[in-house]
Amino acid sequence: TAKIINFIENYVSEWNVETKRNNKGALILTVKGKNDAQHRLLTAHVDTLGAMVKEIKPDGRLSLSMIGGFRWNSVEGEYCEIETSSGKTYTGTILMHQTSVHVYKDAGEAKRDEKNIEVRIDERVFSADEVRELGIEVGDFVSFDPRVQITESGYIKSRHLDDKVSVAILLKLIKRLQDENVTLPYTTHFLISNNEEIGYGGNSNIPEET
Repeated sequence: TAKIINFIENYVSEWNVETKRNNKGALILTVKGKNDAQHRLLTAHVDTLGAMVKEIKPDGRLSLSMIGGFRWNSVEGEYCEIETSSGKTYTGTILMHQTSVHVYKDAGEAKRDEKNIEVRIDERVFSADEVRELGIEVGDFVSFDPRVQITESGYIKSRHLDDKVSVAILLKLIKRLQDENVTLPYTTHFLISNNEEIGYGGNSNIPEET
């Protein structure tokens, strides 16, 4: 989330808006209005669902913990990226431990949960020690491949459009106000939250005048 917050801050740097970070790292964009005594606020969030390395298994695979709320079967078979504390990334695939129905007769009915879902890293590693030699450790973030597609009809298909589409709408609104030289009746804040999916919401550090 730090990367996308930085991107947005740089994106609006030449616009006539005030920017500041709140204590949780979210970005607040402020557009001055005719009435500066009473303020309004709109919000959307840039953070998304993901996972964290919970355990490095003896066979070199990774067990995961959820970040945010989703069902494990919604990411089974997905490609992913593991980001180490040093910033290096490795790719992998999220799989059931009981992959083959020929070997595991209950593969189709087995519960999709933290015990059965794991990551197979795209590296020649067959032990926990070999995984750690790559720099991967418990606590590293795991991101899901968004699988972005823009169809010929103009539709955008992707994971994680919640809530980045709303952020794009807010940015487009600010840009249009700038381009058309519109002054809003009230000073308006645009809070770009970075912790909604884990329950923080957007109510931290809202300006008192709102």
